[in-house]
Amino acid sequence: MSGFAVFSGNANKELAGQVVKELGVKLGRLKTEKFPDNETYVRIEEDVEGKNVFIIQPTCNPANENLVELFLIADAAKRAKARKIIAVIPYFGYARQDRIVREGEPISAQLFAGLLRKAGVNEVVAMDLHSSAVEKFIRPETHLHALPKIQSYLERKQAKKHLHALPVIADYLKKKGLKNLVVVSPDLGALKNATEQARVLNADIAVIHKKRISGSRVIAEKIEGDIRGKNCVIIDDIISTAGTMSQAIGILKKLGAKNVFVAATHGVLAGKAIARLNKAPVKEVIVTNTIPQKEHRKKLKKLKVLSVAPLLASAISKMA
Repeated sequence: MSGFAVFSGNANKELAGQVVKELGVKLGRLKTEKFPDNETYVRIEEDVEGKNVFIIQPTCNPANENLVELFLIADAAKRAKARKIIAVIPYFGYARQDRIVREGEPISAQLFAGLLRKAGVNEVVAMDLHSSAVEKFIRPETHLHALPKIQSYLERKQAKKHLHALPVIADYLKKKGLKNLVVVSPDLGALKNATEQARVLNADIAVIHKKRISGSRVIAEKIEGDIRGKNCVIIDDIISTAGTMSQAIGILKKLGAKNVFVAATHGVLAGKAIARLNKAPVKEVIVTNTIPQKEHRKKLKKLKVLSVAPLLASAISKMA
């Protein structure tokens, strides 16, 4: 175990602590502070020469600050002659900015993938990337240990370092012993994933058909599938502002669903998300701890947080 070291930035120290506990090691000694002008300072305070260095740092809110801290820790490890630098990024911020929609926009996900390589990162461990485009951005020079597709997880059975939160969410739902369970796809684009989720949960499938009214407004027109009197669950990769999710919950209850559960790997819960979910007729909101949820727990009593620390620890132990 002396051949590697695990460090944590400030983005999610609670998760990092759980990961090293699973591994039976201590977090590496790392000093981070702010200069008076708010610049970030980091210093690795132990010998990492010749070691594999793992840096646990989701790039969640504040995304820019957490990204800069990750770059600086990686650069410090490179200059301290680490053998290999592995960025463990449970939540990869900017992943939704993976294409140009309007002229004059950057491809932010591609930019930050390039900056990771420039900072010295050799490999990346990530969970449930928002799109396959991000995977392609990271892979050219930096090996990525993540698969966004559930089917790939099922075929590989979590082989090596390919991480997906579906097993954690599915195990939790199975333990609840819900009868007449239906997995609901929030739209046609998510139907393939929802079909695989239903297979894992031995559940029926339904899909919500939507109509876009404007750039910011989408309405649900109808549901294909039998949900009346059933326990329904919507599983997504991210719950951000919860606008679409809260609308889906509402239509499911309106059309006779018994209980509605929603689940996501990444509980971003930004903007009006908490208010919307508190108001929505949802039984439970299930997320993992890829993003810190301490403050969200206080404001959203329906929130259940599952730990992905064992998955991350398993990946690290195989790479150490």
